Amino acid sequence: MPVVVIGVLIIIAALGYKQYQSSSPVAPSAPSPEDPSRTVAPAPAPATQPAPTQPQASVPAEAASKPAPAPPPSAQPEAAPTEPKDLVSGLATLDGKQPISPEQAQKWRESLQQLVRQGPASVPAIEQFLAQNQDANYAGVSGANALGYNSLRSAMLDALTQIGGSDATQAMLQIMQSSIYPTDIATLAKTLDTQGQYQQPILDAVRQQLNLAAMDQLGGANVLPLFQVLASEAANGANVSSDLTQYSEKWPYYSSIALASLPEGAGVPNLIQIAQGNLAGNPSAAAQALAELAPQNPQALNSLLDLAKGGQLTDSALAQLAPFLAGRQFQLGPPQDPAAGGYMTYHIAVGNQDFSAFDTGGAMTQPQISERLSLIGQFLQAIPSADVAAQDALQQQRSALTARQK
Repeated sequence: MPVVVIGVLIIIAALGYKQYQSSSPVAPSAPSPEDPSRTVAPAPAPATQPAPTQPQASVPAEAASKPAPAPPPSAQPEAAPTEPKDLVSGLATLDGKQPISPEQAQKWRESLQQLVRQGPASVPAIEQFLAQNQDANYAGVSGANALGYNSLRSAMLDALTQIGGSDATQAMLQIMQSSIYPTDIATLAKTLDTQGQYQQPILDAVRQQLNLAAMDQLGGANVLPLFQVLASEAANGANVSSDLTQYSEKWPYYSSIALASLPEGAGVPNLIQIAQGNLAGNPSAAAQALAELAPQNPQALNSLLDLAKGGQLTDSALAQLAPFLAGRQFQLGPPQDPAAGGYMTYHIAVGNQDFSAFDTGGAMTQPQISERLSLIGQFLQAIPSADVAAQDALQQQRSALTARQK
């Protein structure tokens, strides 16, 4: 009996162990080298949970289709000022050969103003341009009036004047010595004269240009501004009689008119020498200048009377004196006040001379009229009776003056 019980227990235990073996998982084992065909399936990757997110607001469909507005543009730095040399180059693009539009004129003026505003920094660029002796003439060009200048050089010179200071002054002095434009000398002299210490450099520049012009090396330029500067400097105390006499043959009217304008009759002796033929020049032009001075200058009057009595002036030359004895006066350049009337303008091809004259008879006082009538009477007695043209001219002037007497 015990043996049977023990056998039953053994059977029950065997059955229980077998059931346990079939239900327990078997761990995979690495393939043995002896069985290369045996593979091991990879273990599945563990599932990952998505990171929690904040709840999102729903967006309407039409809003989602519109592009997001662009952010406001960031502030741009201001452009650096244009270099002076670029401004000068831009100004030079108006060459005076084409009509100038209002837009071009405005841009040109703005560039010039910017050049001036940059002050001394602009001086080297301006001086470099002027030293090249280039220019653009705007006179008569359609639309050029809006520029405010007749030429590019005049604008550049005015820019130097506006800038002022020692740098600009030194540039002006250099330009005077290198320029081939008489108008440059006149413009710069007017500016430098206000500083009161540059008379000698001004005179040197005038003499240099006159020498070049006398040798026809200024391209036929009108040297009127140079004679005007000499007359102006004479009024400031300079002795220019010899300068004016030196060029009395090349520019006889410019020289004679300027000599007659010298203070205190300083030019009379030289005018007498020219009228007598002792110095080169035009005797008739010199005699007319002397006739203009005769009422106030006894030396001029007596010299003319001697010339008339001695027959040293032709009938035609004596006839030309009559208006000046009656009050006509010469003037270098165009009339100063054309609206006043009574002006005459002259152009002499020889030497390219331009000047004017005006009659002062209408503004004379009664004593002045009487004085002029006395002068004419003296010349009527002095000139030869054969000089019919001179006699007629003097009589006409006498009648005109007499009509003004009360």
